Amino acid sequence: MSTVRDIGEFALIDRISRLLPTSSAVVVGVGDDCAVLRFCERMMLVSCDLFVENVHFRRDYAQAEEIGWKAAASSVSDVAAMGGQPMFVLVALGCPPDTPTQYVQLLYRGMSAVVSRFGAAIVGGDTSVSPDSIVIDVTVIGQAIGNRCLTRRGARAGDVLAVTGPLGLAAAGLHSLKHGHPAPALRTAHLSPRPRVPEGQWLCGQPFAHAMIDISDGLAQDAQHIAESSRIGVNIDPAKLPVHPELQAYCEPHGLDPMAFILTGGEDYELAFAMDGEHAGKAIEAFGSEFRTGLSVVGEFTAEWTGVRINGEPLDKTGHDHFLASTPT
Repeated sequence: MSTVRDIGEFALIDRISRLLPTSSAVVVGVGDDCAVLRFCERMMLVSCDLFVENVHFRRDYAQAEEIGWKAAASSVSDVAAMGGQPMFVLVALGCPPDTPTQYVQLLYRGMSAVVSRFGAAIVGGDTSVSPDSIVIDVTVIGQAIGNRCLTRRGARAGDVLAVTGPLGLAAAGLHSLKHGHPAPALRTAHLSPRPRVPEGQWLCGQPFAHAMIDISDGLAQDAQHIAESSRIGVNIDPAKLPVHPELQAYCEPHGLDPMAFILTGGEDYELAFAMDGEHAGKAIEAFGSEFRTGLSVVGEFTAEWTGVRINGEPLDKTGHDHFLASTPT
């Protein structure tokens, strides 16, 4: 009998999704950043994320408010990935009975800080005892702006792959925490990510944008999600990937390759999207006039094959998988 370690996270999701009934109100179900649900005259966006101690965070690496912030930010980022507006948040918390009350309050302060920053509010949830670790489950409910959202499906052959902001800083921040290397900027990138909510809304409003995802599992894997959902391939050009000076400065003295963090590191919560290549230049200029974060074209979609390649070559490992035995801890 196979185990979840044998098949991996995404094969498990695929098997589960085949068992689940659907409804006429479901516009987009399992397999995207959010479920898209038709409610009266609105398109609602719903997503949840688990945040498990010693899997997603460690208390000796982060303060309570930072843990709360990141737990909520990852769910808010799912709404950003579809160009939506977060509205309401539900939080389910499991914790050991000897957890200090003030620590729990600080967790919620961090969660409230990030959701309120983007106009949403925590409106309820649940609490339970957990034998030996903290578990946080954050559900976010949002809405599509103008009843339009960008899903992972929609990229076309000839589209280019573009990304917002610098990549790899969060993964390098985790590396610095694990190895005790001082790197304040990278630590902040790892523990206090900023969901790209206004940027996602802007991109969703542009006709040249065809598909989008947030970069939570690493650029290579998340670009592959777009390509496979769109039934085409994507080729990433490493020469076009911007390397942030802080990342370069961290990698050089430790003999590390920035591309490993950029391509497979994950937890950047930047946006990757497919857009009409003819509009790339004007899109970058227009985006730059609206936002301080950068926008870079880093690859191209093709109908010649499916999946993701780097300089035309397949990758053995594309990004994070919670269950595969080869995934580093």
